[in-house]
Amino acid sequence: MNRPLALPGRFSVFVMVGGFCLALNTAALWILTSLLGLHYLVSTMIAFFAITPFGFWMNKILTFRTRREYARIELPRYFTAMATSFAANLALMYVLVTVLGIWYLAASLFVAVLLVSFNFLTSDRWSFRVHQ
Repeated sequence: MNRPLALPGRFSVFVMVGGFCLALNTAALWILTSLLGLHYLVSTMIAFFAITPFGFWMNKILTFRTRREYARIELPRYFTAMATSFAANLALMYVLVTVLGIWYLAASLFVAVLLVSFNFLTSDRWSFRVHQ
Protein backbone atom coordinates (compact mmCIF):
# COMPACT_ATOMS: atom_id res chain seq x y z
CA MET A 1 0.00 0.00 0.00
CA ASN A 2 1.25 3.47 -0.88
CA ARG A 3 1.63 6.09 1.79
CA PRO A 4 -1.61 8.07 2.31
CA LEU A 5 -1.78 11.51 0.77
CA ALA A 6 -2.35 14.67 2.80
CA LEU A 7 -5.75 16.34 2.38
CA PRO A 8 -4.69 18.77 -0.39
CA GLY A 9 -3.06 15.91 -2.29
CA ARG A 10 -6.14 13.70 -1.90
CA PHE A 11 -8.37 16.49 -3.17
CA SER A 12 -6.06 17.18 -6.14
CA VAL A 13 -5.93 13.53 -7.17
CA PHE A 14 -9.69 13.20 -6.59
CA VAL A 15 -10.25 16.12 -8.98
CA MET A 16 -7.92 14.55 -11.58
CA VAL A 17 -9.66 11.17 -11.34
CA GLY A 18 -13.00 12.97 -11.44
CA GLY A 19 -11.91 14.97 -14.48
CA PHE A 20 -11.02 11.78 -16.33
CA CYS A 21 -14.35 10.21 -15.33
CA LEU A 22 -16.12 13.41 -16.37
CA ALA A 23 -14.49 13.21 -19.80
CA LEU A 24 -15.69 9.60 -20.15
CA ASN A 25 -19.13 10.58 -18.89
CA THR A 26 -19.38 13.50 -21.32
CA ALA A 27 -18.37 11.30 -24.25
CA ALA A 28 -20.89 8.62 -23.24
CA LEU A 29 -23.61 11.23 -22.73
CA TRP A 30 -22.97 12.72 -26.16
CA ILE A 31 -22.88 9.33 -27.91
CA LEU A 32 -26.03 8.11 -26.19
CA THR A 33 -27.99 11.33 -26.66
CA SER A 34 -26.76 12.89 -29.89
CA LEU A 35 -25.81 9.80 -31.87
CA LEU A 36 -28.19 7.16 -30.53
CA GLY A 37 -31.09 9.50 -29.82
CA LEU A 38 -31.75 8.56 -26.20
CA HIS A 39 -33.38 11.09 -23.89
CA TYR A 40 -30.69 13.04 -22.03
CA LEU A 41 -31.87 11.78 -18.60
CA VAL A 42 -31.71 8.15 -19.76
CA SER A 43 -28.23 8.83 -21.17
CA THR A 44 -27.23 10.45 -17.87
CA MET A 45 -28.32 7.33 -15.97
CA ILE A 46 -26.53 4.91 -18.30
CA ALA A 47 -23.31 6.95 -18.27
CA PHE A 48 -23.40 7.32 -14.49
CA PHE A 49 -23.82 3.59 -13.85
CA ALA A 50 -21.21 2.66 -16.43
CA ILE A 51 -18.51 4.99 -15.13
CA THR A 52 -19.07 5.00 -11.35
CA PRO A 53 -17.40 1.60 -10.76
CA PHE A 54 -14.32 2.81 -12.64
CA GLY A 55 -14.28 5.96 -10.50
CA PHE A 56 -14.45 3.85 -7.36
CA TRP A 57 -11.40 1.78 -8.28
CA MET A 58 -9.37 4.74 -9.49
CA ASN A 59 -10.11 6.67 -6.30
CA LYS A 60 -9.40 3.65 -4.13
CA ILE A 61 -6.01 3.07 -5.75
CA LEU A 62 -4.82 6.59 -6.59
CA THR A 63 -6.61 9.00 -4.26
CA PHE A 64 -7.27 7.21 -0.98
CA ARG A 65 -4.77 4.35 -1.32
CA THR A 66 -6.63 2.00 0.98
CA ARG A 67 -5.99 -1.68 1.49
CA ARG A 68 -7.52 -4.17 -0.93
CA GLU A 69 -9.48 -6.01 1.78
CA TYR A 70 -11.37 -2.82 2.68
CA ALA A 71 -13.12 -2.83 -0.71
CA ARG A 72 -15.96 -4.97 0.63
CA ILE A 73 -16.84 -2.17 3.05
CA GLU A 74 -15.88 0.78 0.85
CA LEU A 75 -17.77 -0.27 -2.27
CA PRO A 76 -21.28 -0.25 -0.71
CA ARG A 77 -20.48 3.00 1.08
CA TYR A 78 -19.23 4.59 -2.13
CA PHE A 79 -22.31 3.50 -4.08
CA THR A 80 -24.58 4.79 -1.30
CA ALA A 81 -22.86 8.18 -1.39
CA MET A 82 -22.94 8.20 -5.18
CA ALA A 83 -26.67 7.37 -5.13
CA THR A 84 -27.23 10.66 -3.31
CA SER A 85 -25.02 12.45 -5.81
CA PHE A 86 -26.86 10.70 -8.65
CA ALA A 87 -30.25 11.87 -7.38
CA ALA A 88 -28.96 15.44 -7.17
CA ASN A 89 -27.41 15.05 -10.63
CA LEU A 90 -30.71 13.96 -12.22
CA ALA A 91 -32.72 16.67 -10.47
CA LEU A 92 -30.25 19.39 -11.44
CA MET A 93 -30.04 18.12 -15.01
CA TYR A 94 -33.82 18.24 -15.31
CA VAL A 95 -34.01 21.80 -13.97
CA LEU A 96 -31.10 23.06 -16.05
CA VAL A 97 -32.06 21.38 -19.33
CA THR A 98 -35.84 21.05 -19.32
CA VAL A 99 -36.81 24.04 -17.20
CA LEU A 100 -34.03 26.52 -18.02
CA GLY A 101 -33.21 25.31 -21.54
CA ILE A 102 -29.45 24.88 -21.06
CA TRP A 103 -27.68 22.53 -23.50
CA TYR A 104 -27.43 19.07 -21.89
CA LEU A 105 -23.63 18.79 -22.13
CA ALA A 106 -23.05 22.22 -20.60
CA ALA A 107 -25.54 21.36 -17.85
CA SER A 108 -23.72 18.10 -17.15
CA LEU A 109 -20.39 19.90 -16.75
CA PHE A 110 -21.97 22.51 -14.49
CA VAL A 111 -23.55 19.82 -12.30
CA ALA A 112 -20.21 18.02 -11.99
CA VAL A 113 -18.54 21.20 -10.76
CA LEU A 114 -21.37 21.79 -8.28
CA LEU A 115 -21.12 18.28 -6.83
CA VAL A 116 -17.34 17.84 -6.65
CA SER A 117 -16.98 19.06 -3.05
CA PHE A 118 -19.88 16.93 -1.82
CA ASN A 119 -18.49 13.88 -3.60
CA PHE A 120 -15.00 14.45 -2.23
CA LEU A 121 -16.17 14.96 1.34
CA THR A 122 -18.37 11.87 1.35
CA SER A 123 -15.57 9.80 -0.15
CA ASP A 124 -12.91 11.18 2.17
CA ARG A 125 -14.92 11.23 5.39
CA TRP A 126 -17.02 8.10 4.93
CA SER A 127 -16.65 5.86 1.88
CA PHE A 128 -12.89 5.35 2.20
CA ARG A 129 -12.57 5.94 5.96
CA VAL A 130 -12.66 2.25 6.94
CA HIS A 131 -9.21 2.14 8.50
CA GLN A 132 -9.96 4.69 11.24
